Amino acid sequence: MKKILLILSLFVAFQTISFAQVRPQIKATNKPTVGNKPKPKVNNDIKLANQYFVRGEYEKAVVLYKKLFDENPNSTHFYKNYYRSLLKLKRYTEAETVLREQMRRRPKDVTLLVDLGLLYKTQDKEDQAQQQFDKALEKVDYTNAASIANAFTRADELDLAISCYKKAGELTKGARDYSLQLAYIYKRKGEMPDMMTNYLNHAEKNPSNVQTVKIAFQKVVTEEEYMEELMTQLYGRIQKKPDVAIYYDLLTWSFIQQKDFDSAFTQAKALDKRFKEDGSRMIDLAKLAAMEKEYDVSVDALEYLIEEKPKSKLLIRAKKDLLKYRKLKVTEMGIYTPEDLTKLKKEYIEFLEKEGETPQTVKPMRELSHLYAYYLHDIGPAINLLHKVLDMPAVSNSVKALTKLDLGDYYLMKNEVWEATLLYSQVDKALKDDILGEEARFKNARLSYFNGDFVWSQAQLDVLKASTSELIANDALELSVFITDNMGLDTTTTPMKMYARGELLLMQNKADQAFRAMDSVNLMYPDHVLEDDILLRKAKFYVQQKNYPDAVNELEKLLIEYKEEILADDALFMLGEINELHLEDKTKAMEYYQELLVEHPGSLYVVEARKRYRKLRGDVLN
Repeated sequence: MKKILLILSLFVAFQTISFAQVRPQIKATNKPTVGNKPKPKVNNDIKLANQYFVRGEYEKAVVLYKKLFDENPNSTHFYKNYYRSLLKLKRYTEAETVLREQMRRRPKDVTLLVDLGLLYKTQDKEDQAQQQFDKALEKVDYTNAASIANAFTRADELDLAISCYKKAGELTKGARDYSLQLAYIYKRKGEMPDMMTNYLNHAEKNPSNVQTVKIAFQKVVTEEEYMEELMTQLYGRIQKKPDVAIYYDLLTWSFIQQKDFDSAFTQAKALDKRFKEDGSRMIDLAKLAAMEKEYDVSVDALEYLIEEKPKSKLLIRAKKDLLKYRKLKVTEMGIYTPEDLTKLKKEYIEFLEKEGETPQTVKPMRELSHLYAYYLHDIGPAINLLHKVLDMPAVSNSVKALTKLDLGDYYLMKNEVWEATLLYSQVDKALKDDILGEEARFKNARLSYFNGDFVWSQAQLDVLKASTSELIANDALELSVFITDNMGLDTTTTPMKMYARGELLLMQNKADQAFRAMDSVNLMYPDHVLEDDILLRKAKFYVQQKNYPDAVNELEKLLIEYKEEILADDALFMLGEINELHLEDKTKAMEYYQELLVEHPGSLYVVEARKRYRKLRGDVLN
């Protein structure tokens, strides 16, 4: 047994020595393989070659691609860019050599026929080129249609690329949809009607992909003629195929793109009734209309949902949104009567009585409190509602913070300054690194301004100018600049304290006392730099009170006495807005907007003033 083991050991040792002697003769390779195909080396040459190619530096690109291609002759990427670089350099003989070698290696690759056709075409050999293109087209089927069409597209033979997809569609008898690819090619050709036709074909067959179609349309329908073409095609399709819901959806979307929300609502209703939808379309339409301040459409859409779908799972949301949009119509547009406010309050109360005061109804509670405080001037119920919110255990920290900020404002309106600053400070401490914490710090800085502590207020505002919230940063900058401008030339802070006190009194709805405080500045300090600010502040208050004649008087006085001052553009824009929205004097409104555009081209109001001027003039706005 020992003798046998010894023989085996000697045999194993001999085999090991023999293998060691043979192994150095095996050719080393640094090309990792996947199956039988060598994987192209990834190095800086690839990146650099691609950069040269994209920049059109073909002389440099071709040197690197030749090296890469020689090392990786089976790489289609290196071949394509190497071949196209040679064509750009008109090195046709070399290009044909490379191409023929690829055709030998890949005899079944039909795209190489397209490359050969392109080689002939580049040399103005049109007949020979067409022969190769025709050969490629003959070999099109559903398995290779995309690759051959892409080859034709790269060769800028767009009509042949279209023919590829059409042939593949015919061969599969419509089982495969190539309409999206065709739409891309027609768009590249600039043939918009055909592009739209194919996008609509795609939408019909793939309704879940309608968002892709909408994005594509959005890029072209800004031009009126293209929107007309789209609408014409949609109406035609709806007549032929009235049961295809996606066409109604796209028609509604088209109206929204044109800001025609009345027609969008009419179409949405028809779509909802025909296909018995759940009402979500109305929720979305109301939101989009509200974003454009078309609150009447928002209200109509939600009223329709509530009336027609009393068992909808979206009913509570619809009711909450309806209240919100009705309130926004009051607060954003300022178009309301005392009766409108009373009716809106009643609707909020009835909603909360029915649905309860719960964490799910906090938003309506906060909205009603705002209505009480700023429009009904009834602070007590506003404060009571918000305390109920704070007493709810399931309310999130962010909602509690928002509630405390509102509550602080209401206590300030009651002149309970200590309660206000305490609430602001609580939010600041709890959410120091949050936007709400920054808002709380701004409110405390503003409170210091109201109290005449301008140095402390300015220090806080300087920090807040760098706020992550653009709104807070702008508010902080505006107040900081105001303090600086009106304190810089004065040796006394008394006029500023009088003005700041007046602003606080206005916030507290004590207009008579506020105006007495502000007018005292003019009496005690004639020709003070605050005079135009006082006129503008009075005008803003009168607008809030819907006292438009007095607002106009203050603004016109500002323009007469301070036409060259910094607030002149504010006055012009406000006058335009008052005449447009409230006095219904479009001619006068256009005059003010035009004066702003001509006299104050650097004003922040220029974009909006131009938009309003063009709308009043009757221009079609996209």
